[in-house]
Amino acid sequence: MSSKILGNVWDACAAHDVKGAKLMIMARLADYSNDDGVCYPSVETICRQLGLGESTVRTAIAELESSGWLRRESRRKGNRNTSNLYHLNADRLEALARIEKDKVAALKKQRRTNGFHPSESDPSKSEPSDSVCSNGFHPSDSDKNGVFTRQNLTPDPQVNSKHDPQVNSKQESQDIGARGKAPSENRSSKENYSNEFEQAWQAYPKRSGGNNKLSAFKAWNARIKQGVKPETMLEGVKRYAAFMASEGKIGTSFVKQAATFFGPDKHFDEAWLVETPANRPSTRQEQSRYEWYAKSDDGSAEVFINQSAIDRMNRGGYRP
Repeated sequence: MSSKILGNVWDACAAHDVKGAKLMIMARLADYSNDDGVCYPSVETICRQLGLGESTVRTAIAELESSGWLRRESRRKGNRNTSNLYHLNADRLEALARIEKDKVAALKKQRRTNGFHPSESDPSKSEPSDSVCSNGFHPSDSDKNGVFTRQNLTPDPQVNSKHDPQVNSKQESQDIGARGKAPSENRSSKENYSNEFEQAWQAYPKRSGGNNKLSAFKAWNARIKQGVKPETMLEGVKRYAAFMASEGKIGTSFVKQAATFFGPDKHFDEAWLVETPANRPSTRQEQSRYEWYAKSDDGSAEVFINQSAIDRMNRGGYRP
């Protein structure tokens, strides 16, 4: 783990329009990387730890590579492919992070330089606290006595007076709007899920590890735009849940993420048959009770006489 590169990711990426899944993936790669920005986690590991779908992760990594934030290098282990080698652009991250840190330092310095003094404010508009009044303290005496008032400590250069009613009313309205906005956003995000998707989500088999609901809903909507009916995906979920239950794999990592299940491969269209005596493939021994011959693997006929034929011969059913 390179704490230096991880810090540069947080300082540089968000300020340059790297957000959401791409920012999470950059931070996770930085957490795995050495000081040179080199790491090799698998896509499956990133999906599991961040709770993202495989297609989402692969798309985000491709976009990060095209934007110059990282470079991928394919690796092979013998005759098989193994996880990619990722080279984070450490020089770019460090340069952009330094620029952002300098901006913050300059802003802090500007605020300290532009801070106003109590002598510039109107004493008649100030509202000292009871404790200040009881001690007979007045703002005009602050410079003489070397005492700092609340106005002296205000760092924001945009606020000319803490007791300006226009500034206070504007700030209060912003605070009230911010407090009222968060619950409404949460409610709207919940109400955006359709009833059909909620039914499919409740019926979907549970799995260990991540299973992002929002990613699954996006994949669901993408299939609907392609003309897939919600009833088709819901029936596919029910078949898949029954199949995984028959295999004893519910609650394990073998259960697909819902975003993958509703993804472009359309796993909901698969049969997912639960094996029963009626649909279980018959064995060669069972076939022999009804056939006089069975084909061998090389295509030739293997002639045999089964027990049913012997019984008929004993009854005289095959006299010449």
